[in-house]
Amino acid sequence: GIFFGYAAYYLVRKNFSLAKPYLIAEYGLSKGDVGAIATALSVAYGVSKFVMGNVSDRSNPRYFMAAGLILSGLVNLVFPSAAGTLGTMMALWFANGWFQGMGWAPCARTLTHWFSDSERGTKFALWNVAHNVGGGAVGPVINGALALAAVLGLGAAAGARLPFFVIFYVPALLSILMGLLIVALVRDTPQSCGLPPIEDYADDHPDTGVDDPERELGAREILLKFVLNNRLLWLLAITNVFVYVVRYGVLDWAPTYLTSVKACPAGISRWQFFAYEFAGIPGTLLTGWASDRFFGGRRGPVSFLCMVLVTAAVLVYWKNPPGHFFVDSLALSTIGFLIYGPVMLIGVSAVD
Repeated sequence: GIFFGYAAYYLVRKNFSLAKPYLIAEYGLSKGDVGAIATALSVAYGVSKFVMGNVSDRSNPRYFMAAGLILSGLVNLVFPSAAGTLGTMMALWFANGWFQGMGWAPCARTLTHWFSDSERGTKFALWNVAHNVGGGAVGPVINGALALAAVLGLGAAAGARLPFFVIFYVPALLSILMGLLIVALVRDTPQSCGLPPIEDYADDHPDTGVDDPERELGAREILLKFVLNNRLLWLLAITNVFVYVVRYGVLDWAPTYLTSVKACPAGISRWQFFAYEFAGIPGTLLTGWASDRFFGGRRGPVSFLCMVLVTAAVLVYWKNPPGHFFVDSLALSTIGFLIYGPVMLIGVSAVD
């Protein structure tokens, strides 16, 4: 439930990357304008993950996660009607960013309640693939919907703007459906199903310094005792900034950069977007395995090696001349393969 649910969150977040070229070409927005809209989501998302994460700690993830996804879907249904009005689009995409912040925390809560400490790293790595499944599926879903519309003879009135509408409407409807499925499939804790706590069931009681690992902590206690004075968390947060500059800097602008700078057709750019995300699946699994197999569970060395190699791949992507679509695809796939390992490993380190 949380795997496909979180993948659906990406359908109604990363679809904006595919919409950027149409906002520029069909609605007259500048690259700065679409960048401002994307920034509105990023700011809201960052603040929401902190604020709504605290709310999530005292909420049932079954309903909390579903509510955020359904609300994001509704924003996406409304968004195309505001196309061309910068202020309204920024407000709507800010709201979407806020609802998007309701996705990660309930997933982390569910995983920690249902899987013991000794198996959590593997389960987190598998769940983390949902990032790639959701983000990578956007391109094929849109291409498939456009192909179906062409076969059925739909969208003649929309003309060149049809892809723009499809980019928002189709993911929105899928996300709302998935929100309902989350309610049907996800359960809060083993205890809510009449089962013992996972620590007792798996006989896995890690030494965390906490008397009762199942006790719900207050927001003030979490913030003062476990966050603000935790130097490791601050180091992970700063490291995460540099990882995400590459992850989203490349991903969010890939369709626009490929079409405007690399002379790539929009249809091909959507498949390159797909390749970036799905290359991250084996990369995520391999880095998790490598950190356990060769570094004794130490995540730092693997993450550092990945970031060094990512730098080389970004240089190839940047310097490759226009028209060489295969090299662009290979560079993007390499970046995706390498960047999602550090994304996952930093998250697991923070949860641990």
